Amino acid sequence: MAESRRSALSHALIALSLLGLLLSNPASAQDTSVSEHDAVINGVTIHYLRAGSGDPVVLVHGYPENSHTWRHVIPALARYYTVIAPDTRGTGGSSITPDFQLRDVAEDIHGLVHHLGFRRIFLVGHDFGVPVVSAYAAMHRDEMRALVVAESPLSAYGLEALYPKYWHFGFLASKYAMLLVGDNIDPFFRQFAFSDFVYQKAAFSKSEIDGYIAAEVRPGRLDAGFAYYRALQKAEPFFAKTVAPPWNFPVLTLDGDHSFNGLTASSFRRVAPNLTARIVPSSGHFVQEEQPQFVSRTLLEFFRAH
Repeated sequence: MAESRRSALSHALIALSLLGLLLSNPASAQDTSVSEHDAVINGVTIHYLRAGSGDPVVLVHGYPENSHTWRHVIPALARYYTVIAPDTRGTGGSSITPDFQLRDVAEDIHGLVHHLGFRRIFLVGHDFGVPVVSAYAAMHRDEMRALVVAESPLSAYGLEALYPKYWHFGFLASKYAMLLVGDNIDPFFRQFAFSDFVYQKAAFSKSEIDGYIAAEVRPGRLDAGFAYYRALQKAEPFFAKTVAPPWNFPVLTLDGDHSFNGLTASSFRRVAPNLTARIVPSSGHFVQEEQPQFVSRTLLEFFRAH
C-alpha cells in the first residue's frame, strides 16, 4: 500500500513537472502544422499559408517563386510565432490582376494582416518580396515590429545601379519578354532562375523546380510574373518620395556570400543606419532554401531581440 502511494505520488509529481515545463515554454507543445487559406483583399483573392500561434511573422516571397519557398523556415518560426506566408497577386494560388504598382501588392499584404486581426508585425521579404515589404514598411511604419530584407537592394537607394549588370531586369519588363520566352518557359526558368542564381544546387530537387515551373505555365501566370518587373521599372519615384529616412524600427539584412554579399546591407544603410547585417554562408540568391537552418536561427534571434 505504501509503495502504491509512493508510486502514485511520483507520477503526480512528474505530471506537475511536465505541466510546469509546458506553461513556462508553451512553444514546446505548439502545433507547427501548416494550413492553407484564401482571403479576398482589395478585390484580389490572396492565397496564404498559416502556422503556429503568437506574435505575427509575415513572409513575402520573390520571383519566380511563391509561398512554397518558405517551407523549410516556417516550422522553426511557427514554434514561437504565428507565421503567415501569402502568395502575392498573380503568383501561386492568388488571383491574377491587370498591371499594378508594387505599393498595391504591399497594400494586399497589409489588408491581409488586418483581416487576420493583427496590426504590428515582423515582416520578411526576399527578392521581389523586398520592394513589397519595403513599401509596406514605408507606408505603415508605426505597425512595424521589425523588418527583414534578403537579397535585394532598395529601389531609389541603389537597386537601379544594378540594372546594367543584371540583364533580366530590363528584358522581363519589356514587350518582347512574352514573345521570346513563349513556349520556352521550362528551359528558360531552369537556366535563368534555378541555375545561375543558385550556389547550393542540392537545395533544389528536380521535383521542386518542376513545381515552380508548373505554377508559371498556367494560363496568364507568365505575364502576371513579368508584371512585377514592369512595376519595378516605375517604382523609383514612389520609393524616393515615400521611404523618407531614417527608419527607426529594427531592420535586418541577409545576403548570400555567393550572391549579393552585402549589397542589400549597403543599400538599406542609407535609410536605416543602425540596421543589423548578416551574410549567409555558402549560399546563393535563395538563402531561405539554400541555408534554411542558418536563416531560421538568425530570424529567431533577431525577433527575440525586438
